[in-house]
Amino acid sequence: MTRTPRKPLWRWEPGPYLLLILLLIATGSIPPRRLPVLYTVLFVVTAVVAVVLLVLLVRHGLRGKRNPDSAGILNSLDGLELVPLGATDAPITPVADTARHQAALESVRVRVGSSPIAVLAPDATRWLALRIRIAVHLVAGDRVYHVGFLPDRATERYNEGLRALAARRAYVSAPSTMTGAAPRYGLDVDLGALPALLGTGGSEEARA
Repeated sequence: MTRTPRKPLWRWEPGPYLLLILLLIATGSIPPRRLPVLYTVLFVVTAVVAVVLLVLLVRHGLRGKRNPDSAGILNSLDGLELVPLGATDAPITPVADTARHQAALESVRVRVGSSPIAVLAPDATRWLALRIRIAVHLVAGDRVYHVGFLPDRATERYNEGLRALAARRAYVSAPSTMTGAAPRYGLDVDLGALPALLGTGGSEEARA
């Protein structure tokens, strides 16, 4: 049975704000005259959390748009190194959640055809989700389109190795083939060479 990796709560985008709300509720529910010590402690903790969040918001505003963003999705290839995989005759890996990204797939098909280059980004999630996945992007000229995620079994097998590469701003690119036709495109990626690159061993591809 596949164990899907998840973000720790302190890395979940709403987590710090929910903590602040809970602290405000807890502090407001304690009568300061009856329990002055507990009230003071909670008040100080709440104030510290609020200041930390404010500092983080200011830093985020000054730093500008992240790449990848807080959900692990790439918005460009600027400053990134691509590590290409060669084509193999191994079983293909179908990309999940492509139904949510038909417009992006259509744009890629029009711009570069049915055999685009796929770029894999580890530690990605859907918006406000805790479930960690490997995001799949397609390259079309100078643009990068997020089009879905690898299956959970592939995430379990490859996310750690891809994370090590991403730590030095290196991302794996793989051959891919678009399937179907508008308005129901799909995408298959060839990950046959990925186990050797990451040192995970084996030749059988991770499937859903």
